[in-house]
Amino acid sequence: MHQKVHITGSQLAKQIYNLKLQPIADKEIIAALAESHGFMLESGSDSFHYSAFMAQKSDIFKYKTVSLKLYHLPFWVVESPLFILLNLVMIGAAIWSYRWWRLLFKQRDGVDSIALLTGGKVSSSQQAPKDVVKLALNDIAINSTKVLTAKRKLSSADDVAITAMYGIQNNHNHLFALLYWTQPFPDNVDLESHFKLIVSKGFKELSRVSVKLLSSGGLAITLENIPQPDIDAYTKRLHQIIYQASLLYRGDLSRKEIKIGVCNYRDGADQTVVYQLTKSALALAKQSPWQHTHRVPFNHTRSTVLANSDENLADYIGKKKFMLFFQPLFEFASGDILQHEALIRVRHKSLGMLSAKQFIPQLKNDSAIVLLDKTVLDQVVKLLESETSALTVSINLHAFNWFSDDYWRWFGQRMKNVKGADKLQFEISEVDFYQHQQRLNFAFSTIKSVGSSVSIDNVSSHDKIALLAPYKGIKGLKLSYDLIHDIDKNVTQQKVVRQIVASAERVNLPVYGVGVETQQELNMLKKQGVLGAQGFYFTEPLQEFTNVTVN
Repeated sequence: MHQKVHITGSQLAKQIYNLKLQPIADKEIIAALAESHGFMLESGSDSFHYSAFMAQKSDIFKYKTVSLKLYHLPFWVVESPLFILLNLVMIGAAIWSYRWWRLLFKQRDGVDSIALLTGGKVSSSQQAPKDVVKLALNDIAINSTKVLTAKRKLSSADDVAITAMYGIQNNHNHLFALLYWTQPFPDNVDLESHFKLIVSKGFKELSRVSVKLLSSGGLAITLENIPQPDIDAYTKRLHQIIYQASLLYRGDLSRKEIKIGVCNYRDGADQTVVYQLTKSALALAKQSPWQHTHRVPFNHTRSTVLANSDENLADYIGKKKFMLFFQPLFEFASGDILQHEALIRVRHKSLGMLSAKQFIPQLKNDSAIVLLDKTVLDQVVKLLESETSALTVSINLHAFNWFSDDYWRWFGQRMKNVKGADKLQFEISEVDFYQHQQRLNFAFSTIKSVGSSVSIDNVSSHDKIALLAPYKGIKGLKLSYDLIHDIDKNVTQQKVVRQIVASAERVNLPVYGVGVETQQELNMLKKQGVLGAQGFYFTEPLQEFTNVTVN
């Protein structure tokens, strides 16, 4: 602010010099000019009560032969609205911080006052009263699956910045549990608040813990972001914490009278299936006199059910019972999205959402495979025609259709007069491309004729990358998942990736990672020269490519 006053005063002195005004003869004109710039030629009289705070300041401003002594109010008076606003903001922030500080430590003191959090013994004075009403907790018939949540939270503050930039999700599981007691609790007990307090304290290292009292009278517990190797340990620990918390109101309970059914799942799992599996796990735990907990993984029954099913799974495609998701591919340097890959999820009537890897192996004939790829392509083309985004969308075709001339003749007819054909890209595995280049000539020529492109998927070696130079329609390479998984721990994998990147640079092709699951893998790929990455579990559809639901 002092600099602002100095500049203004110097400009005023220059103006007086240019106008050739005399300090005495033209005093009134100079005074008017000074007043217009916020200055005074003479010091005014200040109030006695505020003279110490509002005393006028004086400065001398010079320009060539002109020298002016001007008076002005203190900076804080001139900029008083700004000072008032800043003071209000600081006061408000202080009040807000104080209120939340009090609330935080009040809750912490309340939690610490309960002596059942870590397995300590309960004295006889803490045991429940004898006049216990019959609360129907011994039959958990849960009708709501809203307690399940797919909201993802980060488990490490160190990874927040890069995770926010790339949308990365750690390779962790979530646990959903249903609880059963053989003995009822007093009717005056707030079970949800009681167990929420206990469980939250017992699992304070987790990013999110949810405890819900359902309308049926049962309790459902969700523990998020549990490392894969620790799932069983967390299941046993949950039973121990629930047992200790139950003793406060039912001191006569034994461990075998508390049964817990658990399902471990990952983000994107169908909530209805998770609930069904958890309920089955609880039933198995109740049937065993010595097993207090039973855990069923999310994918436990799917392959068995699909393999033994007599239904025609191709009907799900023909009846449009599927969804398309568009998984972004991120550029490391900028964090921008370079393209999307179309991923299909089939909505099975009993198993919920099925991925392509779960669904396609169960298709029983070639016509079903052709129908699947044609339907997916048709939906993607419709989206490209309706959206204005300039981003490319890639489709991973089944190998059978890559070698089918009938499919590519249909494709050529379908793409006639399609304006967004240049945004369409097809993925083919490295093995199929190198082993069957001659058989792929018709497919590549058809793709080129409509303006679409190709990327090579599952790249695991650099030996034959030089052979890609003549193929102008190939726009990139995607590394094999086997090269990416645990690359931060394997020097051999790092060396192979560096070789692939070096060979790809010679033919001017970018290299991308697929299926990145950990922060360490991501950082290592960047060090090896990989330009970007995508992952199966850690991305969400963008605004311009939201999920396409076909009812």
